[in-house]
Amino acid sequence: MNNERRFFARLKRSLPITLLDSKVKSKNISPEGVYFEVTTKDIEKYSLGKVIMIQIEVIYSEPVLPEKRVWVSGLGDIIRVDGIDINDHDKKLGVALKFSEELKVCV
Repeated sequence: MNNERRFFARLKRSLPITLLDSKVKSKNISPEGVYFEVTTKDIEKYSLGKVIMIQIEVIYSEPVLPEKRVWVSGLGDIIRVDGIDINDHDKKLGVALKFSEELKVCV
């Protein structure tokens, strides 16, 4: 029996992401949202329900054409936070972000 509740499949892609004051890489992404890991001293920045601005860099290429970079950006709601490694100094969190608006493309 399949208990998958997601409407869209996740793609395991490591894409550069800029958010708040951090640069991270995605673990997976879909049309609805993205999952990433971040190391921070301030876990309040990534608390459940927060809305944050995100920018994702997408690099693509076509045969016989040079590589191109495109950035997509927009707002997202933090819908899940996983404590991966929490110690006295830095906290490594897994964050699930659901896009709350259509992402805008910048070339």
